[in-house]
Amino acid sequence: MSAIDHEHEWVQVGGSASAVIRCACGANLGAVAEVLDVAAEDVRSAAGVSYYTGCRIRSESEAVELWLFEAPAQLLGQLKALHPGTYVIHNDAPRPETAVFELMDALRADRLTLKAEGIHVVGFGPTQDGYLHVRVMGDVPTAQARLDAMFGSNVARVEYGEPAHAC
Repeated sequence: MSAIDHEHEWVQVGGSASAVIRCACGANLGAVAEVLDVAAEDVRSAAGVSYYTGCRIRSESEAVELWLFEAPAQLLGQLKALHPGTYVIHNDAPRPETAVFELMDALRADRLTLKAEGIHVVGFGPTQDGYLHVRVMGDVPTAQARLDAMFGSNVARVEYGEPAHAC
């Protein structure tokens, strides 16, 4: 049985902390993850900063889900040939990862201004599909409206969050 026949359902074999995680088909989670990690690194390099937005490892289906920003057909063909059958490609990301990093820099620079306006940003980062994920304490709709005014609509995705506490 292969990933084509089903999605893996991982179970721990053995009772120790070093037990192997396998699927009923015999696939080993560690081996699958290692292959997918290599495929993810390869695609990041091959796509380049102009097109690469993000990816997610999908161990259950032995795939790397990939988001690109307006990649040309020639590049899509090259990526599919890089690791055949490994990539699930979405070529509809709204911006490349580098643009999201620029948005993060702008947000970092404006955090004190936002805090003075009552918007307490407790965390932010890129999403795999090309958006700026922002966590705030307080009124999420107000924060969303303010970030929409800063960056344009459909750029930042705001949700409620608590500050991270160190242990």
